Amino acid sequence: MTDTAAAMPSFATKIKTLHWAIAVLVLIMLYGGFTLSRETATLHFGTGLVVLVLMVIWLALRGSSPRPAYPPMPRWQEIAAKATHHSLYALVTLQPIFGLLLVTTSKGEPMAYGVIPLKIAQNDTLHEIGEWLHAVNGYLIAALVALHVLGALYHHVVLKDNVLKRMLPFAKG
Repeated sequence: MTDTAAAMPSFATKIKTLHWAIAVLVLIMLYGGFTLSRETATLHFGTGLVVLVLMVIWLALRGSSPRPAYPPMPRWQEIAAKATHHSLYALVTLQPIFGLLLVTTSKGEPMAYGVIPLKIAQNDTLHEIGEWLHAVNGYLIAALVALHVLGALYHHVVLKDNVLKRMLPFAKG
């Protein structure tokens, strides 16, 4: 590990906490979305709302607290890292919105956690648009999550810098 990598500051605890909470929920939601059943749909809908609220909080905190600088790396890697991060922020925030478009216009009576009614009015056209956007966006999120994880592991295993460590919940960067 280089002196520069050792000196890289860690992320704020609140950012780390939200990052890992959202990461776990996104993985659960991806799995749930690809294996969705009538029995699990109400949990999927409710957890999607939780992800949306957490993303809004995370974006507000992220916008108000400085991000630690990227370590020295080739320009193309920095561009790829920024593009991946910003795409994840946007797509994970949009996913529950697309899900809401899908469920609020459905034929059924969708409920979040079995208690919060989500239907506004049936509209087959909007429902199909929401269904398509939600599905395509889900695949894009899965691809970006894989890219993000591979990038973090590349830094940790190959470059042996602190990029991953500074985002780990109990690590001191």
